[in-house]
Amino acid sequence: NTGIACGAIEIITKELPYDLDAIAKKMLEAKANGKQNFVIVVAEGIGNANEIAKIIEEKTHIESRATILGHVQRGGIPTVRDRVLATELAHHAVELLEQGIGNRVVGIRKDEIVDFDIQEALSMEKPYEVALHRSAEEIAI
Repeated sequence: NTGIACGAIEIITKELPYDLDAIAKKMLEAKANGKQNFVIVVAEGIGNANEIAKIIEEKTHIESRATILGHVQRGGIPTVRDRVLATELAHHAVELLEQGIGNRVVGIRKDEIVDFDIQEALSMEKPYEVALHRSAEEIAI
């Protein structure tokens, strides 16, 4: 989602293989077509972002810098939908507590507010959206 939102030319995650040579080639082709700025999103746990930036710069001769975003910087300013959703989720959580129901995780699934036992929620796996990643690759210039 972040990669699409910021117009990243590449998104590097642990779920899909990546090739820094191919990324450098993609950047150089885009530069030849007039693109001047490039964003590469590197997910946590991939490796040293500073080292990746250094390698990209060596391969492309395009000045590269890594910016490590903190938790506050990642989200940006809440939208109206963000604020309404936070209120709805909080309301549901309070209703559960008023009923004497605790140890729940409240969230959204298929546009519905849901809650799960905390242990069940911790064991859930969130599948990586490969199709969304591929869409981002296709539209990246």
